[in-house]
Amino acid sequence: MNLHHLLKQRAAAGKPVRVGLIGAGKFGSMFLSQVPTMTGLEVSVIADLDPERARAACSKVGWDARRIARTLFVASGTELCPHPKRDLSAGHMLDGEGGCTVWGKLVPAARSVAEGALPIGLAHHVRLTRGIAAGGTVRWADVAIADSEAVAVRRDMERRFAARPSSIAAQ
Repeated sequence: MNLHHLLKQRAAAGKPVRVGLIGAGKFGSMFLSQVPTMTGLEVSVIADLDPERARAACSKVGWDARRIARTLFVASGTELCPHPKRDLSAGHMLDGEGGCTVWGKLVPAARSVAEGALPIGLAHHVRLTRGIAAGGTVRWADVAIADSEAVAVRRDMERRFAARPSSIAAQ
């Protein structure tokens, strides 16, 4: 069975594979140009520095108005945070984006940092230190994560760009 056949089955069942895209520039637009030919694949959200430019890019590569209307366009400054697909107990190993344990929810970056959410890109091969209910947010405090360059860069970024609490309330 090939990918095309599997995607057609998902479409027929009303369960397309939903993806989010970060950046609708040159490379993002190349991907977007293929989407209308891929039955069973749906781009649910596109995050870009300029959401209107991203919307125009979709039109330019051949998306019809209906597909564009079904897509959420957001400004960068959002983040994908991991949420368990089912109740997970302490000791469970997360398998990251595209895995069986968590799904990603798009939230304002300021809120993500204020709540101590673990970025989904770092939710791979990390062990939970406490249980989390299905749909809850996985936070830094919930996982045992090894020191790495990626973790150090992320922590530095959070320190530099942490939002003031008053700006988060409005989100």
